[in-house]
Amino acid sequence: MQRKRSWSSLHSVEYYSSQALILRVKDVGESDLLVFFFTADSGLRKGIAKGGRKSRKRFVNCLDHFCLSQLEYHRKKENQLFLLDSCKLIRAFEAVRTDYHLLALASYFAELAEALFPLHVEADQMFHLLVQGLELLCQGEQPEKVRVFFEGRAMAIGGYAVNLTHCCGCGRTYKGEGRAVFVPEKGGISCLGCRKESKRYPGMDPESVKVLAKIQDVKKKVAPQPDFTGKTGEELKRVLDQHVLYRLGKKLKSRKYLE
Repeated sequence: MQRKRSWSSLHSVEYYSSQALILRVKDVGESDLLVFFFTADSGLRKGIAKGGRKSRKRFVNCLDHFCLSQLEYHRKKENQLFLLDSCKLIRAFEAVRTDYHLLALASYFAELAEALFPLHVEADQMFHLLVQGLELLCQGEQPEKVRVFFEGRAMAIGGYAVNLTHCCGCGRTYKGEGRAVFVPEKGGISCLGCRKESKRYPGMDPESVKVLAKIQDVKKKVAPQPDFTGKTGEELKRVLDQHVLYRLGKKLKSRKYLE
């Protein structure tokens, strides 16, 4: 929940209070921090925590990577960095920060979210997906399964859902019978008559198509749990690897730590 209050147009100051997930933190000068955080109301934002590296009252334990915190912040002019006033820790997600593989995966989630939603774009579902992804990792869910779930749903939230309803070649409706082939440049599936399976064009069996459709159903605000078998996960991983790379037009930097 975000609150906003403005004063006179000549000397306006906008104050905000919102839950935020801390994505990245950089040292600035001798004692300040540049904080990149993600909120439900306004998506990605960045601000300066004055004295954040030394503060024992205003920012204690709540500006670490992947902390969920209640932030109080403001700015004096538009297009100016926010100034963080104080924050209170809601959840630390400590398991993510103490395990290298989980930390690498969480960093990949954050980078994907930033790529799909630039600064100040409302992203309520993306915010909740980020929190859910961290919760699943902390609960001991299989990391590769969480990754497939997160990628598929994040791309759909960002407007890049894979078209699973019909063949992108001949237009024939896919009825959930037989294998389908993913075609990255079309962002959809093809029948075997129009495209053969290959490394570039990975195939999916009907169960994989069904699971991906469920993951991508962003009309339901409550995201499903990543409940699928190892074979389905492997197929979807190959598909989503190609899908994310093609749609973003680049390989995310954090990907190299997952390979």
